[in-house]
Amino acid sequence: MFIDAANIIHCYKDTEWKIDFKKLKKYFESKCTLIGIYYYSAFFEESTGQKSFFEMLSRKGFILRVKKIRKIMNDDGTITLKGNCDTDMVVDAMSCIDNYDTAVIMSGDSDFVSLVNLLRGKGKKVVIVSTRWHVAKDLIQAANHYFDINKFKPAWEFDNKP
Repeated sequence: MFIDAANIIHCYKDTEWKIDFKKLKKYFESKCTLIGIYYYSAFFEESTGQKSFFEMLSRKGFILRVKKIRKIMNDDGTITLKGNCDTDMVVDAMSCIDNYDTAVIMSGDSDFVSLVNLLRGKGKKVVIVSTRWHVAKDLIQAANHYFDINKFKPAWEFDNKP
């Protein structure tokens, strides 16, 4: 399983609910033989909230691929923030390809169409999980299956109540 955190964060704005990653992991463990959950995220170095979140994911057995967000000065004086982890996801998906028969990709990013096509060409099934507002049509068409993340709300929703 490969989770593009940037895409999931955009989904939160549309779904108005957040994922409890402990529940997500238990859900997939109950449905299949899970070889790993890779979580890709950029982070602000000064964010203690992100650091504690990453520590929790790590304790739960998630494989973290995180990068510091870089600030790039543009010619016009504006600053662009960069923290792209897409290449890391492709490298991980290909480096462990012999260990799985189905890849679940939580992203709607069209940058992953080539990866999906490559995986399917190697005989792998690919499932995309995202929201209809944040998923590229060509990514849906390339995959074996697409599920709107809202389908999983009853199983994955974070309960903020004490």
